[in-house]
Amino acid sequence: MEFCALASGSRGNAVYVGAGGRGVLVDAGLPGREIERRLAAAGLEDRRIEAVVVTHEHRDHLAGVGVWCRRFRVPAWMTPACRQAGEAVLGPGALRGVEVREFAPGESFEVAGLEVLAVPGCHDAADPVALRVSDGASALGVATDLGFVPQAVRHALEGCDGLYLESNHDEERLFSGPYPWFLKQRIRSRHGHLSNGDCARLVDEVLHPGLRAVVLGHLSETNNEPHLAYGCTQEVLAAHGARDDVLLLVARQDRPGRVVDLGRRGRG
Repeated sequence: MEFCALASGSRGNAVYVGAGGRGVLVDAGLPGREIERRLAAAGLEDRRIEAVVVTHEHRDHLAGVGVWCRRFRVPAWMTPACRQAGEAVLGPGALRGVEVREFAPGESFEVAGLEVLAVPGCHDAADPVALRVSDGASALGVATDLGFVPQAVRHALEGCDGLYLESNHDEERLFSGPYPWFLKQRIRSRHGHLSNGDCARLVDEVLHPGLRAVVLGHLSETNNEPHLAYGCTQEVLAAHGARDDVLLLVARQDRPGRVVDLGRRGRG
């Protein structure tokens, strides 16, 4: 199984996850043409994308779903509350003509040869979810846009071969930065975003000998820096003697990241 962060941040999110030449997009918060461009830039242009799985209805995760699904005639998977809220956010015609397949948090479903388990998250969205995606041989955990880590999310991440986790902000930069106080409070609330420290503690809790790759995502362009997020989680890996065993990457907003192959031996 392979995955690649095509875009990550408040201006648009999309992650490719697949196996055997077929797969899905987790979220599509960019225009369809830009997603295509980034797939090509990552060397994934020949993959058959069979669906979009939506984690929640915020525009940076949903904006491109309707166009992509109509153009390529693939379904969008989302919870009923996400669908209703998404139509309110983007307008009543945003998902017109899209085959929407609904799931409930806590349920598993199959798509593109993958088993997807969706578990309830905690964010200021209608019905946010984190995901565990498996091809039967490897598993990837996807958890961003979390104010804290619910037990169900932590459990879903346990034993995964790869992790795509939120490392949104450096706490000192957030509190000393330019955001108004109400926004700082929202980000640090139980319905906001995980800090670099929160992310590192989560990695510490779910780290196991089979973990092969961690990709840090959804970094704030105002309140974080890639080296700060990387350094915080790297300290945890080093403390466990896993610095050379686990591939650690930082996803970017402006370009696709490295394709991580969880089926290969070695680091990525």
